[in-house]
Amino acid sequence: MKLQLLFITVLLSGLNAFSQTNFESGYLIKTNGTKVGCLIKNEDWKGSPTSFVYKLEENGEIKTGTLSNVIEFGSDQSFKYIRATVNIDQSSDNVNDLTDVRNPIMKEETIFLKTLIEGKASLYYTENENTPRYFYKVDDGKIEQLIYKKYMSTATKMGKNERYKQQLSTDLICSKLNKNNFEDLQYKKTSLVNLITKYNNCENSEILVFNKNAQKAKFNLSIRPGVTFSSLSIKKYNKDRLDFDNKTGFRLGLEAEYVLPFNNGKWAIFIEPTYRHYKAEKEYIYVDFNTFQKTTLITAEYNSIELPVGGRHYMFLNKNAAFYVDAALLVDIAMLDSKIDSSNEGGYDLNVNADAGIAFGAGFRFKNKYSIEAIYHTSRKLLKYDDIASAYNSFALIAGYNFL
Repeated sequence: MKLQLLFITVLLSGLNAFSQTNFESGYLIKTNGTKVGCLIKNEDWKGSPTSFVYKLEENGEIKTGTLSNVIEFGSDQSFKYIRATVNIDQSSDNVNDLTDVRNPIMKEETIFLKTLIEGKASLYYTENENTPRYFYKVDDGKIEQLIYKKYMSTATKMGKNERYKQQLSTDLICSKLNKNNFEDLQYKKTSLVNLITKYNNCENSEILVFNKNAQKAKFNLSIRPGVTFSSLSIKKYNKDRLDFDNKTGFRLGLEAEYVLPFNNGKWAIFIEPTYRHYKAEKEYIYVDFNTFQKTTLITAEYNSIELPVGGRHYMFLNKNAAFYVDAALLVDIAMLDSKIDSSNEGGYDLNVNADAGIAFGAGFRFKNKYSIEAIYHTSRKLLKYDDIASAYNSFALIAGYNFL
């Protein structure tokens, strides 16, 4: 087991040395108005970043842009952020945090706003307290938040302040927009983008859209066979500990992975029903009736279908290759003929009932099709008896094939 832990430590320590996030060709505008071409580390920020990393050339020094030294940065039509001082509602949309106050609680802040559309009418986005906030501007006017707030209209009923509909119907006047366009408008990106686009087209305005390359969620389904290296020890009260030999077994899993639609697909959650097998034997000398020494053969067999549920973080080398690390909680959902038997000593005829455990893994994926991974499982109890301690340790090497 020491060798297995050393293997994982070396593998994890090497990830940072090889992993990197893609730098995209882009630009930034300094506070003095100077526009500088550069390479920007695209983090696919979920909300508004307070800083970003860039370099002036491929092998150049890595620098940091902040609100204090940059007023705009972007990458073609992939993304664009502008520095703006705006009033932002501080209210939360979390149902447990709603108050009976209908009006927003506004506070002035200077942030990087994400540009969704630029034209005669422009649309921007940020998040505040994990709540989406949309902003708009018409011509060279002031950037204002589109007001949408949930509140408790009574002790048991939730109300909605949808002033954003009135704001847009007042400022976006066009022959191709009617009352229904605003009354049916949802406070969601797709709905707002469609309305702003329709208005700009009506005004024959040039439009720049900055969400064309937005990250989409992705689903992977992989078959994952592998080998396991496992050991088991049990100790009865006032008895010697039994250490079963390390055994090589096999496992077979079917992993469903959901890649989250932000941060350039670097985060994912997964679930993997897995069959695993372990079987070992141990001769044990015991004293019968305090007089005679006897030998018994104790057989431990552990077959189960376990269910790891966890999260994964990818570190991309390029578009085809990535290292990753993950962690999962695992529980057994089915025990398949698992038991401990003794050839002639009934005190070691035991039922197997495994505790939950935790697994840590590190691996490499190529072309989103092929993967290899090493996984270490923390020690688990296999027996639930008051006078018996047990420890099951396992390490696995896995090969994967994504067939979706």
